[in-house]
Amino acid sequence: MTTILGLTCISEELKDKDKKKYSFRTMTRKRFNDLCNTEDRNEALRQLSERILHNCCVTSHILDHCAKSDIGHYRLSSSLFPLVTDQTLEISLEDLPDIEAIKQELRQIGILAKTLGISMGSHPDQFCVLASLNQDAVRRTIIELNFQAKIFDIIGLPQDHTAPMNIHVNASPTPIVGVEMMITSEQIHQLRIKQLAERFYANLQECDEGVRNRLTIENEDKSFFNVDNCIQFSEYLFEKYQYNLPICYDNLHDFCNPSENRNSTFQAERCAYTWAEECSPVFHFSEGIPEKPRAHADYFALGRFPPNVSIRLDQPIKWECEVKSKDKAIRLLKQQMQDTTGN
Repeated sequence: MTTILGLTCISEELKDKDKKKYSFRTMTRKRFNDLCNTEDRNEALRQLSERILHNCCVTSHILDHCAKSDIGHYRLSSSLFPLVTDQTLEISLEDLPDIEAIKQELRQIGILAKTLGISMGSHPDQFCVLASLNQDAVRRTIIELNFQAKIFDIIGLPQDHTAPMNIHVNASPTPIVGVEMMITSEQIHQLRIKQLAERFYANLQECDEGVRNRLTIENEDKSFFNVDNCIQFSEYLFEKYQYNLPICYDNLHDFCNPSENRNSTFQAERCAYTWAEECSPVFHFSEGIPEKPRAHADYFALGRFPPNVSIRLDQPIKWECEVKSKDKAIRLLKQQMQDTTGN
């Protein structure tokens, strides 16, 4: 089966050519507020708008670079729209003076990606926690996810899992008290899955349809959500609500937070089954540092290839490569894979 490798957010190869031209530009809350105080809010919005338009142009350059580098998938950067979802600043898209040019650039990104045959997805920041007990955290999560879905819609990406928005559940179950002596440890475990899944689903209903139709979760490098528990979580949501929540398999997280069966190919295949037949699963492939296994290495180890998932012969797996050297590492990995297969 063809393995599709995906670039996450940044092109290190383009930055080597011209760092200023091909780097995403951000703005801190402090900088925005300082501009408001020393000049005025319009100037702060002008500079923010200019940065966002630049970031959209960088995205187009990266897509073109992906096509030339035979990279078939791209994860949109969370740095594309700095500060816009910061509720303390009360910024809307329509406040940006360049909003029409920004929307046009976003639509061009969608056309370019479709023309080049490059799929896209996103990985909203880890503060996105739909199963949290903290209602302020849930509120901020809903705002962020709805915003990203709106950007996907402007780009023209489909409202399904071919354009996934991937998050961590990133929540631990609250203690089940008063029943320990009456039920088994497995029954307590199932109550915890039920508790988290129902809280997650209730908060998900506050999200826009574009979020609900695109959302996926991934196994985590610590805490409750290893592959086993992600599978049970997803199965419960489908059994109770007929809601399909695919799982993005992460090989490094699986290594750091293993399930009962430690075979990575087996676990990747289990996750692949959670995706609809018409969708190519989008997974994560990375390499840890020996002394800090949860940290991403700069490059893949020699001979380290994505797990050979053989059950989805109709749709290839798309592996977003998360090592720090980005497309530099992808180029070396592709060469190693070609040398190994002789193709």
